[in-house]
Amino acid sequence: MQRTNGGRIGAVLLVAVLAAVLAACTDTDPTSRPSPGFVPATVQPVATDISRTDPAGTDPDEKTAPSVTERADTEVPDSDVDTVVDTVLIDDTATTDIDELGLSTDEPTFEVEPLRPFAFEAADATPAVPPVDDSGAAAPTGWAAFDRSLEDALLRNGNTAASVAVAIGGEVVHEDAFGLRAPFISEDEVAPGDRFRIASISKPITAITLLQLVEDGVVGLDDEVGQLVADQLQVTPSAGARRLTVRRLLNHTSGFEKYDTQFFRNGADSCEDAARLGIRQGAGSGGYRYSNMNFCVAGILIEALTGKSYEEVVYEQLLTPLGLSGLRLANTYDPGPGEVLHPSTPDRNYMETLGGAGSWIASPTDLVAILNSLDYSTPGFKPLEPNTVALMETPVGGIAGQRGYGLGLISYGDGRYGHTGTIENTHAMVLNRSDGVIWSITVSGPYPDDTPRLEAIINRAFEAAGFISGQ
Repeated sequence: MQRTNGGRIGAVLLVAVLAAVLAACTDTDPTSRPSPGFVPATVQPVATDISRTDPAGTDPDEKTAPSVTERADTEVPDSDVDTVVDTVLIDDTATTDIDELGLSTDEPTFEVEPLRPFAFEAADATPAVPPVDDSGAAAPTGWAAFDRSLEDALLRNGNTAASVAVAIGGEVVHEDAFGLRAPFISEDEVAPGDRFRIASISKPITAITLLQLVEDGVVGLDDEVGQLVADQLQVTPSAGARRLTVRRLLNHTSGFEKYDTQFFRNGADSCEDAARLGIRQGAGSGGYRYSNMNFCVAGILIEALTGKSYEEVVYEQLLTPLGLSGLRLANTYDPGPGEVLHPSTPDRNYMETLGGAGSWIASPTDLVAILNSLDYSTPGFKPLEPNTVALMETPVGGIAGQRGYGLGLISYGDGRYGHTGTIENTHAMVLNRSDGVIWSITVSGPYPDDTPRLEAIINRAFEAAGFISGQ
């Protein structure tokens, strides 16, 4: 997967300073969440030699290789894999030079507030005479009150930027942004349309693209694809990995472990590097187990099926037909023009390793457009057939309308679906309320500590605007 590697020494140093400042906040959530008992370490100075061309921004020769990787390099005959899998699949106990950071996968949750009716007339109306507050000044109403509520709620606890977009009936009716695009680097204010990290909201993008290939007959939903991925990576797959299917990847029932060392602790240099370990070790069996490895591998499968880069296929099949541009797979330390800086502590490379599981950057308006493309009650380009969209919304082992994880989408009940995304100093959420309203929020900073709380925050803003009733 190709990315632009922009290592700017000054920017990286300032990012480290920002991260150190944010680490002092009491309500922090480096995403990848700290493991139990984790004590934040002091942020160390960033190495000034960042001229290397390795896209991960690290020098493999200087890393301490996880012991599990060395063990996994020994090929195991297929007939023996299932008997030795318990002695191999222990990647989360491996140590690296930043293991003390204690990062781990952020598990999605499926609970949101009860759905309350949306007053569409109020969203369209502008009061003829604005009310006044206690000081006699005009009080904000409607969307102005909505923005005031969000800004007050989100620009706190170390957050430096936030953005929002709301669509009604498939049309974006409101967007706004708050804070600074790159604090300590410039005084430029963040603008609507600026791109943030979206973390695991990358997963619906990957799922839609792969399911288009299923609909086109390129691959079957339940075809075994492990050997194809292994060939793409030039490794020998385990017996368990050979049994991987599109369905099992997209609904997290492949049996892959979390591989937090590879994705968050410099145990791999790229998504491909992490996937080689996963395919060699193999996937197990059983029910739902959320793992970034599933969607890292899904992105590589897209490349194997098409002979093109993952990013290129996503643009051809989804983003360009939606009229979207500027989205990209970003590196950890290289915000470009119109992109928001997310403070990151030194020597991380999670954006390089996550790939199709979490490396995209986008604006809330982009995310609303992507989720709206799955809603057949609105006009516009629809990348998938209704039956396929229904599969995406149906949770593992459940039925449509229940809460749970489907094929790259989270079902929140009452017909609501979307996804959250969390990475260090990154919180994002996109939600279809099932009543014609789709919204998205992106945040640079550590708050809220639980990303689904963004739904409660935007509900308070809708209340302030008079668009929904108070609880």
